[in-house]
Amino acid sequence: MKNTGKTRLQTQAISALLTKPTIEAAAKSCGITGRTLLTWLQQPKFQEQYAQAKHDLLEGAVNRLRTAGFDAGMRLHKIVNDPDAPITAVVSAAGRLLELLLKSVEIEDLSKRLDRLEASMRAEQ
Repeated sequence: MKNTGKTRLQTQAISALLTKPTIEAAAKSCGITGRTLLTWLQQPKFQEQYAQAKHDLLEGAVNRLRTAGFDAGMRLHKIVNDPDAPITAVVSAAGRLLELLLKSVEIEDLSKRLDRLEASMRAEQ
C-alpha cells in the first residue's frame, strides 16, 4: 500500500491513541480534529490496524513481565540458597517459590484438561 500523507497521519493517530488519555488529545497531537479521528475509528481498516497496534503493545508488555518474573524467581532462588541470608528471608522466599510452583502446576493441569475437553467437543461435532 502506498504510504500517503493520510496513511502516515493515521499511523501517527494510532500511536497517539495508544499514548494519549483522550481521543481529543490524540487528535490534537497529530494536528487533526477529534471529528476526523472519530471518523477514522469507524473505518474497518483503521479499526483493524488500531486493534493490531494494541495487541502488539500488550504482547510487548507481557514479554517484559515474563522477563521480570524470571528475574524475580532467580532472586528468590538465590535467597533460598544463600547460607548467609536471614532465616526469615529464606522461609519467605521458599514459601513464595512453592506457591508459584503450585499455581503453575494447577494452570498447566487446567490447560491440559481444557485442551482435552475442546478436542472431545470437536470430535462430537
